[in-house]
Amino acid sequence: MYLLTLLQAVPDFRHLRGLRHELWFVLLLMISGAMCGYWGSRPLETFAQEYGAELCRQLAVPVPKRMPSYSTFRRILVTLDFTVFANVFNQWAQQTFGRQAGEWLAVDGKSIKGSLRDYDTAQQNFVMLVSLFSHQRGLVLHSQPMENKHTSEQHLVQQLLATLELKDTVVTADALHCHKNSHAVASATGALSAVR
Repeated sequence: MYLLTLLQAVPDFRHLRGLRHELWFVLLLMISGAMCGYWGSRPLETFAQEYGAELCRQLAVPVPKRMPSYSTFRRILVTLDFTVFANVFNQWAQQTFGRQAGEWLAVDGKSIKGSLRDYDTAQQNFVMLVSLFSHQRGLVLHSQPMENKHTSEQHLVQQLLATLELKDTVVTADALHCHKNSHAVASATGALSAVR
């Protein structure tokens, strides 16, 4: 139930007029639907119609008269502050799984499909997700969104390693993070000292 508590704390950015479903409920349907392979607003509407009532019963929450439509899912997917959502995930993952001594972790960044802007100019911008993945448990333990126009994956990984408590942990990364830039190496050395 900890995930529900975190989702209920996400501020609702929508206008009150015409509001039919609480934000936490729609977010919960989105998470549950995505875990079951329902990607996109129309598949999420199908998931809500087929399994929404049972999900409510399992969680002992009231079943709404109508489940959210695809347009509700679409509006929330388009306008949701992903940084806030990532913070919810990170709090939940830390509380639920934590990190274990001697664990092997992989850090990697992936660009989000469909997030590229200004593709025909030198000022291209896209959203990436940098994740910390546990090899042994097969779990993402931390996830951080970024925009390539504002920061770099190398810089974000260095910050991530410096701020997370990774004592007695082995961290692997791809070749992107192995370069001779002296400033980056100095920063990385400070971050990697937490890994020893």
